[in-house]
Amino acid sequence: MGNPAGHCYRLALRCARRALHQRQIHAGSGVLWVLVILVTLVPARVGSSTLRPSPVLRAPKPAAPAARAAAPEGAASAMDDRGDATDTIAMLAAALQECPNALPPALRLRLAQIIHKESEHYGYDPLFITALVQVESGCSLTARGGEALGLVQLLPSTAREVARRAGLPWLGERTLTEPSMSIRLALRYLDELEDQLGDSYRAVAAYNLGPARVARMSTHRASRTVYVRKILSRYEQLLEQYA
Repeated sequence: MGNPAGHCYRLALRCARRALHQRQIHAGSGVLWVLVILVTLVPARVGSSTLRPSPVLRAPKPAAPAARAAAPEGAASAMDDRGDATDTIAMLAAALQECPNALPPALRLRLAQIIHKESEHYGYDPLFITALVQVESGCSLTARGGEALGLVQLLPSTAREVARRAGLPWLGERTLTEPSMSIRLALRYLDELEDQLGDSYRAVAAYNLGPARVARMSTHRASRTVYVRKILSRYEQLLEQYA
């Protein structure tokens, strides 16, 4: 599965960031959260190699040219953000070339833009979502696996309820063949599962097995399920190639 400690590091970093940004931090627990974040950010040694902090959502910022450096501070910041997004989308479009179902360039670019936007909104590494799409459907917009449908293989009954809770339009099964809605519903569902089950490994396992079957699983057991190992193995490959 590649480097399990690396997966743990990245997931811990994501959870720490989500907790700070999405949940109110009570004064009495402030010191505890500081300790959690410090432990998360300390490089972990595995064998003779050291794991160092890596970007979770965005590609590294490119070096600013002289013209950008001379721009007003606010304008330069906006230009940096646009540059970051452009670089990330280009990286994702390149990664999508490896889909089992070949995609034309225009569709690869569109999917890369959707994955970037929705991943940023829900706090997931876009390469992880790319791995999910590649494993679930091979990047086929109309893929079917039993009753599951679309890029991220959601059950229509599940997707309908997620859409209802999120206040999103539901137009029947064809909703899941539209890339933007399919990915948005999938990430919303993953986010709900993580809130319900408490960690990313169990959420990913529940995405495949259903929350009822995962409710009594430990994090370790969830991380060792065939589905989670398959997703994370592909994610690790993409990280090595593109991150």
